[in-house]
Amino acid sequence: MAIAEMTHLRLIGLRSQENKILDGLENESLFEPRATGETSFGLERGEAALFRELKLKQSRVAFAVEFLRQRKTELAALKRAVAKGKQQPAAASAVDGYELSQKKLGEETLTVTRDDYSDARAREYELFGVCDALQNISFEISDCRARAVELKEQIKEYAPFAAVPLKLSAFKRTGGVTLGLFYGTGSTVPTDILDAERCAYECCVSEGALILVTAVRTDAFNDVSRALGAVGFSRCPFTDDCTAKQKISALQSEIADTERSIAELSKKALNYEKYYDALRILYDVLEAEIERAEADAKFLKTDSTFIMEGWIPEKDARSTVAAIRKNTPGVMVQMIEPTEADEPPTYVVNNKAVQPYEQITNMYSAPKYREIDPNPIMSVFFFLFFGLMIGDAVYGVILTVLGLTLGMSGKFGKGAKQLLLLVGMGGISAIVWGILFGGYLSIDFGVNVALWFNPIEDPMTLLVICIVFGCVQLCLGYVIKFVKLCMAKKPWSAVFDAGSIIILFAALACLGITMLVDGAPEGLKIAAIALAVTGLALIIIFGGRNNKNVVGKIFGGFKGLYGLVNLLSDILSYCRLFGLGLATVAIGLAFNTLGSIIFEIPGIGYPLGVIILIPLHVFNIAIGVLGAYVHNARLQFLEFYGKFYDGGGRLFEPIGYRGKNTRLVNSDAEKQNQDKRHRQKREKKRA
Repeated sequence: MAIAEMTHLRLIGLRSQENKILDGLENESLFEPRATGETSFGLERGEAALFRELKLKQSRVAFAVEFLRQRKTELAALKRAVAKGKQQPAAASAVDGYELSQKKLGEETLTVTRDDYSDARAREYELFGVCDALQNISFEISDCRARAVELKEQIKEYAPFAAVPLKLSAFKRTGGVTLGLFYGTGSTVPTDILDAERCAYECCVSEGALILVTAVRTDAFNDVSRALGAVGFSRCPFTDDCTAKQKISALQSEIADTERSIAELSKKALNYEKYYDALRILYDVLEAEIERAEADAKFLKTDSTFIMEGWIPEKDARSTVAAIRKNTPGVMVQMIEPTEADEPPTYVVNNKAVQPYEQITNMYSAPKYREIDPNPIMSVFFFLFFGLMIGDAVYGVILTVLGLTLGMSGKFGKGAKQLLLLVGMGGISAIVWGILFGGYLSIDFGVNVALWFNPIEDPMTLLVICIVFGCVQLCLGYVIKFVKLCMAKKPWSAVFDAGSIIILFAALACLGITMLVDGAPEGLKIAAIALAVTGLALIIIFGGRNNKNVVGKIFGGFKGLYGLVNLLSDILSYCRLFGLGLATVAIGLAFNTLGSIIFEIPGIGYPLGVIILIPLHVFNIAIGVLGAYVHNARLQFLEFYGKFYDGGGRLFEPIGYRGKNTRLVNSDAEKQNQDKRHRQKREKKRA
């Protein structure tokens, strides 16, 4: 369980052999390409244009997949709305009698073989024709929607005049009189202007606007218009040969037509849903080709030869090289040890129990290639702290069953799977701590059921345990720092910077034993004093050793003493374990108290209490898990990793199968078994 040693692999051969070599490396998924160093032979890099072309193709496929999914979702919603009578008749007629297929256009992982990949490649021309057809339909839908938005804006413009019974074309000169239609945002009719010109007028309020209809002598109309404009009135710009209400009705009919057109276009799009799975497979086919093209762009080439370089785990290097030489005999292969100037990728190798915790470290920063892998040690503390902060056996059972069952179900991606497994293993820890603390849904049994002690009755013991855990983890952090400095050939820094703190922790351990254990040997007190003096002396004397002048050396030591304040702060940070552990229990007790009050209600007390207590305890589990994850991670990142960890590494990403939509299996029989299991699960859910 460590960071795997990597080997720099260099291959030189004929261009005709390149694809065969890459196929083999891709199947093994053990080779990460790297940019080939420049040579004096004037070789050129692989063509990057292919990479861009493939990314464009993949985006077209991704659009088609998402577009089909959206069309089916919207049509299903439209049918539900029609069934409930919430949709207009025009849109309703578009889906009247139309039946959606039973096929779910979801994101579930497809089980495929390499033959399915080959079939998708062979049908590429046909599938891109489907993409083009769907894109054209999307353009038509976009035009319809843009037209609907435009029509709705027109309705808003005509809406204030809907109360006017006259045709809009009637507002014009008729003999010596001109009819005018004006609107304004005010609430006061300018009677002084209208009376001064002896205008006949009517007014009303419509859609928040003041509508004014005037009959004015034609020779005075322009003067009236200017006067009304000065007080915030504008002339109606419309001259349609119909009333505003009729115009609005016509616009609404046109909107209904556009909605019907959108529904019809959605139905047309769903004629292509039979290609949905094939398009998703094609997406992953293109992903593999993109990865290949990206790697190809890193290699140096001539018209007939290539130079390929990359990283491969050392333990797999010889078998991989042997396979390459067997399949392509003419290729020259070199295995080169990484130099100090190289930055190989980090390939962390841990057992299945530790792997879920790797995402915690990677979330902070992946370890460097030459760094000590902190995951095995960190995982133990994360596991213990998680359960300690939950502290309830029943909660632990729930988390274990849900986390491990879902994590092992194969329905989730790598990140979600690791998170679920981490929570599931944290549930196991919670079961153990719950039994030790007597925590079973925070129920007060009236007697002591704790195998060790009850934190509510004896909180100081819990606080001491948390402090002890903190001291142990921090001390281990300094031990790792000591080892790390020794490996870097800095023994004196290891002794003075890390060893001095380890000695102080040893002194603290001796002192703690004398205080907590009855009958402890008296010699432990003397040992504690001697160790403390030694550790402090190392800090004071050698803390400023790197300063050039004497004053700096002296005060540098005292600065090191001041740093012990930060160490004390780090130790006290572990009190959050104490606080969160008590909080989970206390919140559960509060909920149970509420439930006991409800239980006393005659007749309905117990059913009602159970109905209320279940979501309350689910809430307590949820906030407990969130707190246990976040605060646990904080302790690892700041307190533990802050003592020795550099991070800044780059994870090993070999070329190979990494499908977004598909799961690759080796045979049709295995695929059929997978499909059968999925069908059984779906049928079980429906039942």
